[in-house]
Amino acid sequence: MKSSFPEILKRTLANASFVLAFLILNNSTFSQCKPLTIPFQAGEELNYDAYYHLKKLWVPAGKVRFEVKDSTYEGQDCFHFDGKGKSLKSYDYFFMVRDHYASIARKNDLTPVRFTRKVREGGFKLFYDYHIDAEKNKATVYANENNPDQHEEIKFPNCVFDVMTAVYYARTLDFNNLKKDDTIPLPMMIDKQIYDGVFIRYAGKERVKGEDGTIYNCIKFRPLLIEGTIFEDGEYMDVFVTDDRNRIPVLIQAEILVGSVKAYLTSYKGLKYPVEAKVK
Repeated sequence: MKSSFPEILKRTLANASFVLAFLILNNSTFSQCKPLTIPFQAGEELNYDAYYHLKKLWVPAGKVRFEVKDSTYEGQDCFHFDGKGKSLKSYDYFFMVRDHYASIARKNDLTPVRFTRKVREGGFKLFYDYHIDAEKNKATVYANENNPDQHEEIKFPNCVFDVMTAVYYARTLDFNNLKKDDTIPLPMMIDKQIYDGVFIRYAGKERVKGEDGTIYNCIKFRPLLIEGTIFEDGEYMDVFVTDDRNRIPVLIQAEILVGSVKAYLTSYKGLKYPVEAKVK
């Protein structure tokens, strides 16, 4: 059965943060579950434009923003990772999308201690608030924003990440030992379910032209997509991140059940390092 354009737009934006989570991991460092370096800092902001391929045209569909902030949580120094996706105002009339993902992670090892997912898609709303106890390998999940008594406890093992911490943890890892076609695991918690069979495949290095014509030296990856989204299960997505100390995603493109989608980096600020991957 064909999906309507509003449905495709909704699902594309709803999965924007999830898509960006499948970036980069290295086997040797992953087993340690602790970052070797931190390539970002508080004040970093990344902005993206999302497009849908409709017949022969790329149609602007929405915008995505990621921010890093300083935070303190239960006496610990933390990062606050904030991601938002929204439909363009021109599409709000027939289908409004306002999705918000936020994580708080310890600065010393990026272990998640709090994760919130708040989704508004047309008439559909979803809310999850995870309070994570890393020492006891569990999380208390609140599913009703207005009723704190409605909650449940789930397992949350070590070295499993929520969507947002996966994005930023992935940027900390070393790529020097990767060979083309290496596959690397990335266990993630998505909507109270652990996906421990997900992997990404290293696909080499390429030059990529941004939306504004800027050319970047990039590292390319192909994630194994999870069945049940608008994507078929398989490797139908390409992710390009800068081949420098920042490791910021500059382009994500994917085949979906009906057509294709892509997201371009449009602006950035507050980076920890100069963008050395930019080709002058």
